[in-house]
Amino acid sequence: MKKFIKIIVSIIITLYVAWSAFNYYWFSDLIPAKIGITYAIHIGGESGLLEGCGAAIFRLSDVTADAISRKGLDFFNDAIYSRKSKARRYTYSSWKETPVPNSWTSEVSWPGLACSGASHSLLSKILLAASKKGSYYSSKDEAEILVIPSLKLVVFSYFG
Repeated sequence: MKKFIKIIVSIIITLYVAWSAFNYYWFSDLIPAKIGITYAIHIGGESGLLEGCGAAIFRLSDVTADAISRKGLDFFNDAIYSRKSKARRYTYSSWKETPVPNSWTSEVSWPGLACSGASHSLLSKILLAASKKGSYYSSKDEAEILVIPSLKLVVFSYFG
């Protein structure tokens, strides 16, 4: 019986690790290639039959954070294509400096971020950074991205 339990636990752990790796690579492919990320801080969301929402929050690389602090908004001039593809579906609009539009925060948080399951303290830091100058944002079909150099965070949120 103990051997059977060990096998079941090993299978569950293996599936969890495989799912986590899949999530990391899936969501990191949606970040523009120019934006260096190092690891995922949080990936979570809600999913229905055809619709879903959530967020993937990554640590911004030191090299990218330094480049953004030197160049500001100009850093993002050619950061419109995801790592995944240059197809329209994976192409971001022009980048802007925060604060984000009121429509993003009219219900406290924007849709993808609100259902991400991230901790209250992390969400509070993201929302504060989104409400003042010094961070940068863009959007694409059913998704938004926020880069917060001061916290070294990249927040990708999706809905729909």
